[in-house]
Amino acid sequence: EGGAASIEHGDGLTNEQLQLMKDRGTFLVGTDFSFDNWYAYGMDSATASFLADKIVDRLKRAYKIGTKMAFGTDIIIDLPGMNRIQSSLKVLESWKAANIPAPYILQTMTIYAAELLGIEKQRGILEPGYAADIIAVKNNPAENIDAVKTVNFVMKDGRIIKSK
Repeated sequence: EGGAASIEHGDGLTNEQLQLMKDRGTFLVGTDFSFDNWYAYGMDSATASFLADKIVDRLKRAYKIGTKMAFGTDIIIDLPGMNRIQSSLKVLESWKAANIPAPYILQTMTIYAAELLGIEKQRGILEPGYAADIIAVKNNPAENIDAVKTVNFVMKDGRIIKSK
């Protein structure tokens, strides 16, 4: 009720609180760990499963209610055999388990994140006059969000950073 632009984590949010966030235009940035993330942090299997299930439940409820969401992570420990980016993208497992459609997940990573940061007039979409921050992937991430895990091309502010 204090007018926050976003709530990070949001553990334990009730449906009433998610509805209030929707009504006020407050974003949820859940920093949603998957089972693998929790387990890598040292949780036993039962605890990791319990916590991952709670996250999936909150994601399902927030999506159903229509609470604005922006994708974000708090990855501070790499998963075994993965770098920080790969560990961060492991978070997608929770979003997929919540049956959130891939196109919506893409929006949470782009236009909704830009809106939350107050830069929606400069970034977040592909249109003339917007910053050319672009990635290219082999497959269509709107059909399978895991496509974002294999990036073949990166452009930042119109400058090519990576090209395979």
